[in-house]
This record gives sequence, C-alpha cells and structure tokens, in this order.
Amino acid sequence: MPTAPADWYPDPQQPSRLRYWDGAGWTGYLVEPERPGVVRYERPPWGAAYVPGGINVPLSVAVISAF
Repeated sequence: MPTAPADWYPDPQQPSRLRYWDGAGWTGYLVEPERPGVVRYERPPWGAAYVPGGINVPLSVAVISAF
C-alpha cells in the first residue's frame, strides 16, 4: 500500500498546526501557526494508522547544530 511522502501535513488532531509525517508514521514534531519558524516536539497521541493523502504544505525549517 503506497503512503504519502515524508513532509509536513496538517495535524490530524489539530489541523491548524502542522505535524511531520516521516513516510511511515507521524512524528512528534509540530509547527504552530502562531510561530511558523519554531519546531517543537510533542509525542503523538496515536499510532501510525492515519495516513495523509494528497495534502502538500510547503515549509522550510532551518536546523542548526552545535556539533
């Protein structure tokens, strides 16, 4: 069964925010509409049963590492 590609999609629980789909399941990475440049982590309250389909929301996120 094909799944949606890894990308940011509307959160199934709160569609106003974005949650990252890694291509196999939802991650805990979220972006709130009030703070579009800030990515935070929150453990998803469900398993990978929900698969996004056909929604593509472009978002650029810069990650800076101190290593």
